[in-house]
Amino acid sequence: MIKKTINFLILIFWTIASIVWIISMFTDLVITKEIIRNISAVLTIAGIIYGLLHFMPFKKPKNFVGIVTVSAVLITGITTEIFNWNGDWKTQTILYENGQFEFKTIEFQMQDKGALGYNRRIVEVTKLTSFLSIIEPVDTSSTELPWIKVDKEINELGLKY
Repeated sequence: MIKKTINFLILIFWTIASIVWIISMFTDLVITKEIIRNISAVLTIAGIIYGLLHFMPFKKPKNFVGIVTVSAVLITGITTEIFNWNGDWKTQTILYENGQFEFKTIEFQMQDKGALGYNRRIVEVTKLTSFLSIIEPVDTSSTELPWIKVDKEINELGLKY
C-alpha cells in the first residue's frame, strides 16, 4: 500500500515538473530558479527514457533506474551547454510597480553573454510563485495608470557603475 502511494506521488511530481518545463519552453512562462529548471528537465528526460525503455522487449538490469537517471543527467547537461549558453536574464532596475497588483512589475533586465557583452530588455513580469513568472516585452513610452514609477535599483548582475 505504501509503495503504491509513493509510486503515485512520484508519478504526479514527474507529471507536474514535465508539464511546467515543456510549457516554459514554448510560452512566456519562465522558470526563474535555475535549480528548479534543471530538476524539471532531468525529470522530464528521465521519464521519457524510462518510458521508452520500459516497453522494450529485453531483460532490464537490476540497476535500470540508475542507468536511466545517469543518462538523463548527461543528456540534460549536454543540451543545456549547447542551447543555453547565454545565461539567465537578471533584473537591474524595477521601473514601475502596478498600483493594483503587487506581483506585477515592469523591469529593466540584462543578460550576460560573456565576452560578447550584454543583452538588454524591458519586460512586464507577473510573478506566479517564487520560481514561476510570466514575462512579456513591453513599451514604456505609453505607460499609464495603474503603473507607478519607482526606479528601484536591484543590480542582480552585481555591476559596478
